[in-house]
Formats: sequence, structure tokens, C-alpha cells
Amino acid sequence: MEPGSDDRDLIHSKASSPPKTDADVAPLIQKVGAPSIAQIEKLIGELHEARNLLEAEGERIQRETARYIKFAQMASASVETISNILSGWRQAGHPLQKFVTRSPADDSAGRMDHPFGSPPDT
Repeated sequence: MEPGSDDRDLIHSKASSPPKTDADVAPLIQKVGAPSIAQIEKLIGELHEARNLLEAEGERIQRETARYIKFAQMASASVETISNILSGWRQAGHPLQKFVTRSPADDSAGRMDHPFGSPPDT
């Protein structure tokens, strides 16, 4: 005897005689549709989990992005402050040359006349 032959016999016997009422059809539809409904409900649950994960990751990325923007702004402000201080020192004739080590190759090329390479065009 084949597996599931009882189900086929039940379906064939019911199919041979048309159902008389909705009450006769309902159990058959429920039996046939139950696996599909279970699969759909499982997929819906998985989709909810995926949505929750994506929402959490989106929030995390927004926090990380805001943090990186803050750090970039802080770094930019620091560079600007350092640049302004060094510019002020250059204009005041601060002896920066004493603190810069030069190689003989730099002296012959004339590139280290300025503590940071060639002076800016002003």
C-alpha cells in the first residue's frame, strides 16, 4: 500500500460525490490548505525578524555616521587651530628653524628653507 493512499482515497471518495454544503467542504479545504497556511505564517514570522534586524542595523548605522561626522568635524577644527597657530608663528618670525632637522640633501635642494617644505605663495 502506498504512503498517503488513505488521503487520496478520502479525496477521491469525496470528489466522486459533490459536496452538498459548505460544512462538507470546509474540513477538506482546511486539510489541504493547512500546510500552505503554516508555510505562509512561518514566512511572515521570518519577514518580521528581517524587518526588525534591518531597522536595528539602520539605527546603528545612523549612530555610527553621526559619530564619524562629529570626529571629522573635531579633526578639522584641530587642523585649523594648528594651522592658525603655525601661521601666526611664521608671521611673528618665531624661530621654528631650530626645531626642524634638515639633511644635507635638503639644504642643497633648497627645499627646507621653510620648516614645512617650500613656503606657501603669499
